[in-house]
Amino acid sequence: MIVADGDVAICELDEMYRIAREYYGLTQDEINKAVLSGGSAFYIPETAEEKVRYLYDLALIAVADGLEEAEVVLLKNYALKFGFLEENIDDLVNLLLEYAERKASPEEVLALSE
Repeated sequence: MIVADGDVAICELDEMYRIAREYYGLTQDEINKAVLSGGSAFYIPETAEEKVRYLYDLALIAVADGLEEAEVVLLKNYALKFGFLEENIDDLVNLLLEYAERKASPEEVLALSE
């Protein structure tokens, strides 16, 4: 997501590091190794809650420096790969981006999937 718009902004990196530490329990060293490895393994979360959470994390990173169309397209592609129905993708992504813009808590976003 960070390089989707061709520009790596510090605020996007800060958001990525914050999410990785707070929600996934990664250490600074683990994050640095993952970033520096340049790997692009694709992970598909198992549950609907995990999928929504992962997409929301990506939405937070996307809006960190101002939303670009390439980031919206990438977010929609992730949602499709996660198995969301194509006819629901636009509404889902728009909602996640709306919540990300106002920095809603993950719990607030996850309540949508209940």
